[in-house]
Amino acid sequence: MLIALRGTQTAKHALSWDVFGYYLYLPAAVIHDDLALKEHAWLDEVMATYDPSTTLYQLVDGPDGARVIKYSSGMALAYAPWFLLAHVVAEPLGYPADGFSAPYQYIITYGMLAWVLLGLFLFRRALLHFFSEGWVALILLLITLGTNWLHLAVLDGTLLTHPFLFTLYAALLLATIEWHRQPRWPAAVAIGAAAGWITLVRPSEGVCVLLPLLWVARDGFRAKWGMVLARWPQVVLAACAFVVMASPQLLYWKGVTGQWLFYSYVNAGEGFDFAAPHIVDYLFSFRKGWLIYTPLALLMIGGLVALWKHRRGLFWPIALFLVMDLYVVSSWTNWWYAGGSFSARSMVPAYAVLAVPLGFGLMAWRRVLAPLSLALVLLNLFQTWQWNQGIISKERMTAAYYAAIFGRVSVPDGADRLQLVDRPLTEEEHLLDESVYTRRLLYLETYDAQADSCFRLSDDAPYTPGPDVSFAQITGADHAWLRVSARWRIDEGAPPVIVCTFHHQGETYKYKTATWDPTGRASGEWLPLSFDYITPEVRSPEDNLKVYIWNQHGGEHRVDDLRVEVFEPK
Repeated sequence: MLIALRGTQTAKHALSWDVFGYYLYLPAAVIHDDLALKEHAWLDEVMATYDPSTTLYQLVDGPDGARVIKYSSGMALAYAPWFLLAHVVAEPLGYPADGFSAPYQYIITYGMLAWVLLGLFLFRRALLHFFSEGWVALILLLITLGTNWLHLAVLDGTLLTHPFLFTLYAALLLATIEWHRQPRWPAAVAIGAAAGWITLVRPSEGVCVLLPLLWVARDGFRAKWGMVLARWPQVVLAACAFVVMASPQLLYWKGVTGQWLFYSYVNAGEGFDFAAPHIVDYLFSFRKGWLIYTPLALLMIGGLVALWKHRRGLFWPIALFLVMDLYVVSSWTNWWYAGGSFSARSMVPAYAVLAVPLGFGLMAWRRVLAPLSLALVLLNLFQTWQWNQGIISKERMTAAYYAAIFGRVSVPDGADRLQLVDRPLTEEEHLLDESVYTRRLLYLETYDAQADSCFRLSDDAPYTPGPDVSFAQITGADHAWLRVSARWRIDEGAPPVIVCTFHHQGETYKYKTATWDPTGRASGEWLPLSFDYITPEVRSPEDNLKVYIWNQHGGEHRVDDLRVEVFEPK
């Protein structure tokens, strides 16, 4: 069934967007011998031929002309066997062996589905340590059909990190159970290797080590640590396996940047806000709240009560893991993790662990939870279909829009206006409908006090004054549009640029420039320039906007009438 469902989705553009960044290690290393991505020609050709994304946001600048892949290499390791198979058969099948032609797209997609099926096999084996065959079958049904696992694993996100991480978590859980049941070196190696690979895929998932560290057998925590001391060579072996599996990223950073550790998330507009996690939004927001769109998760969490009553030794590792995992994933600035997924995709790996309290809860309160869980499965299947049909929006959901489309097979007339603003995916930004906004002047500088009533840019004065205001001073809504304009007196040399940018703690993000085009205009003529700019998803209301004119190329220029208008949602 899962293979048939995957077949309903095209794999033609599977290696795109974030997946393009995860995957790029393989063609760069195997085909082009260019892990530092210094040769631009082949990558430019890939972008032109296959259009994997609108920009190369997957890369950041490194030293000496190198470019560093933003994402860690764990998924490239998972793609590798399927990539190599595709590389062997591409040319015999009549396709270019360039890493992106159809054989690569399809073979890697269905190869990753094989990893998903392996995950279900390991998951089932782990659950059989706690539940009978019948209960395990029910739990498998609930996880695969009652959560967003279905959407990510087989409909839209097969190549994303989360379905594969589910497989690795299932392997880690099974190895942890086996080692505590009968400590042997294969299980110890499996624990370290699974935890290391999880961390290589997504370093923030390093919280997975809490599971083997805190896991206890029936004899209690003291007996567990006595076993750890008695089997210390196996513990060392597990630690070595972890290091071996996690080390490829360190070796890559060292080879490309000269540093063993390199922070690639250089965009100041994103990062971990550990001091102010977005837990409430992550759980309850109609934008993409986990408990809103995957209500079966309430039964997983509620099952911790039954776990406390019946297997208290398992309560603490699972509960503490859940708390830490939620804290980490909800601390990311972009807590809804952009579009491209139904519900909170970052929780999917944890289902391999949370199925344990779910199962104990079902057994404890079967008369109530059995019909409820069936209803939640039906709701999840219907809403997954709604997402796939575009009825549930990828990023723009609100409570009002959710209420308007709940239970519907099409979007009601006028419901679209209830959604969040439709943010452009490219740098081309235009406010198309001013009628739903109120307009006010934020800043105007006519330089009347200056000579010639204009500002003279020079090498000694490369910047004009301009507004420097916080987002909270611009609007109390979730966004606003800005219209920035100025005039430049056409002169010799390249014209200056208007800069519009936000800052978080002094670091720039959502940086946009515009410049004048004097083609066909006479020297000495005053040329106007105007552009629109939508405020970003700010990390903090105190993040500040700056607008100014920059004499980027030097020389002397005259500019006038720097104006910034704000359009706030009505």
